[in-house]
Amino acid sequence: MKVSRVSSGPVLDVALAALAAVLAALLALSRSGVWTASDAVVVTLVALTAVVAVVPAVARAVATVRDRRTAARREVFDDLLSGAVWAVADATGLDPRDLALAGYRLVRPWGRAPRLARVHRVRARRRPVASGVRWAPGKGVVGECVATGAVVARDVTVLDEAGERQGLDPEEFRRVRGKYAVVVAVPLVEDSGASSAVTGALVLDGPAGSLAQLTGPDVLGVLEATSRALQRLTGQSPPASALAAADGARRLRAALERQDSPPAHVAAVGERVGP
Repeated sequence: MKVSRVSSGPVLDVALAALAAVLAALLALSRSGVWTASDAVVVTLVALTAVVAVVPAVARAVATVRDRRTAARREVFDDLLSGAVWAVADATGLDPRDLALAGYRLVRPWGRAPRLARVHRVRARRRPVASGVRWAPGKGVVGECVATGAVVARDVTVLDEAGERQGLDPEEFRRVRGKYAVVVAVPLVEDSGASSAVTGALVLDGPAGSLAQLTGPDVLGVLEATSRALQRLTGQSPPASALAAADGARRLRAALERQDSPPAHVAAVGERVGP
């Protein structure tokens, strides 16, 4: 999923205003005879003035379209992740207030190392706040999941006690230590090209002692069904065959139907409840 950005902020507005002022001054000097410019130069100045006048409107239009797409994507993630949290709670008997689920996408900024950008997170108020760590392939549970393309589940309290940094620098390790207990990451795999590619991950975190519950087939099925539905709704192509039990998809679909999710979101799960 590639995102292009066109800035329409105050810096661009000031720069364009300054350029417009310079162009207007040059045209005024030419018209008054103070400065003699060739016809080609005058035509160029007029053309540049027109372009400068149009650029802010174009930038704002592009930004508006981008913001609408971002809002629509966040709405999809919010709805499906909320349903998935309830489906996991139903499958495990855990309190949904002890669960949190986040979606990450892999971004590759030009000239910089790949990183993971969080698209959306669903959590109860009593779940930990964001750590502030910039996750990347190979860093933490989510980074290991994206780097390997495999499901990764860890009781990170054990790692914390052992002092294992999981690819984190000392300051990052200090920020996350004690903040999370059980973390399960499932890769988002796109299968539209000649070979499959990991484009992000879903990350579920739960309370201490819940590793066995959160790695059971029902929960992994819910997470995989959520990842496949998200990819369908955001224009990606999930792998042709599901790896986890179909019961996870049925649980997710049932949870979405209970919360009155849009029909398109329910249909994207691909499994019906009952006959």
